[in-house]
Amino acid sequence: MNRKSLVRILCFALVLGLLPALAWAAPKIVMRMGDNLTDRQNTWGAVVEQINAEFKKANPGVEIVTESYPDQPYQQKMKIYRTAHQLPDVFKYWSFSSLLKPMVDGGQAMPLDRKEFEKLGYLPGALDSNVYGGKLYGIPVSADLWVVYYNKALFKQAGIEKLPTTIDELQAAAAKLKAKGIIPLTTDGKDAWPLCITLDLLTWRISGDQTLPQQALDRKIKFTDPVFVKAAAQLQGLVKAGVFNEDLMVSDYGAAKNLFGQGKAAMYLMGSWELGLGSDKTFSDEFRANVDAFKFPVVKGGKGKADDLMAWYGGNYVVNAEGKNKDVSAKYVAFYAKRFPALAWETQATFPAQKVQARPTDTVVAKTLLKIAADAKATSGTPTIDRSTPQFKDDVQNAVRELASGLISPEEFTKKVDASAEKAATEAKAAVE
Repeated sequence: MNRKSLVRILCFALVLGLLPALAWAAPKIVMRMGDNLTDRQNTWGAVVEQINAEFKKANPGVEIVTESYPDQPYQQKMKIYRTAHQLPDVFKYWSFSSLLKPMVDGGQAMPLDRKEFEKLGYLPGALDSNVYGGKLYGIPVSADLWVVYYNKALFKQAGIEKLPTTIDELQAAAAKLKAKGIIPLTTDGKDAWPLCITLDLLTWRISGDQTLPQQALDRKIKFTDPVFVKAAAQLQGLVKAGVFNEDLMVSDYGAAKNLFGQGKAAMYLMGSWELGLGSDKTFSDEFRANVDAFKFPVVKGGKGKADDLMAWYGGNYVVNAEGKNKDVSAKYVAFYAKRFPALAWETQATFPAQKVQARPTDTVVAKTLLKIAADAKATSGTPTIDRSTPQFKDDVQNAVRELASGLISPEEFTKKVDASAEKAATEAKAAVE
């Protein structure tokens, strides 16, 4: 055998030996993923990267390629992909009917096995926001709870020994705080959406039925019905009674948070995303040691309960029904649902939509929020202002500003809301026809 032939044989043998290794190294499946988490080193984005690494380790041969953009560019990108039928295999998306439902109607969102996810400790009603036609399209992973944060030291200073459990008790506590020169309660009145959410909750506290706003949007009932007028009167009454800060309507998010964090306001009406108040070094050690939270009070004589929780869900993950990798994508979403709650809570990346166990290192307020979530017997789902058109949202926010400022009566407020709802429903009907 000559030298050239020997070299050829050796090269051929080398190639044959490398083929199995090359075949093993090449990814069999490339799963495309889309989200709005541009920071992959910290908070939520870092949690996703850890889940992805674990999933790939458990599923050799699967590679994950992620596209991430900020919120608005991401929405635009997804619209382009939807039109071109090129959606990622798995994508994070909003469950609002104006965004997700067109994908469901177009056969681009794959239904998931709800029974599989119901075993994973979701908060009551959490999965419902992703249900269309009785089928589950995607899973929520984060929760926003509406609560009242409070400063225990300021309560003690005002002689308040018991947390208010009714609106009447809240007003009585506010009077004691004002007598000591302390602002009772603050929130973002300028942007109005916190007042709209509070109005939803007051409607539920009075009626015991969280479906009433949706019924009004569907035009089965009207926003001028007595229950909505009563809720509007309750909200206006709280403002008139001096429960909120005097400059409520010009107080934005940052100003409201600072009033509370700097110890000038005793209570702060806001969502669970502020769970970091107990560890925020922007504020004093004394504040962080005294911040806690309680459930929004009930209305005396109302049918709603304290454990009827104003809570809505986000971070929804959807599987592309037109994708080439539906099986592995559905497997990934199930894996994500099992791993995300503990990892999210461990890093305080967000408040999970599933029940988790408190840790010894958790702050007092974080533990309280977990208990409030665990106590919930029912949750509201998406706030009313996000269930219809952008114009409806603007109309309601403008009307609630007028209501809280005392410029219009509760009756006039509900007439404005109902007129906007009727317009939105008419436009929606015309678009279908």
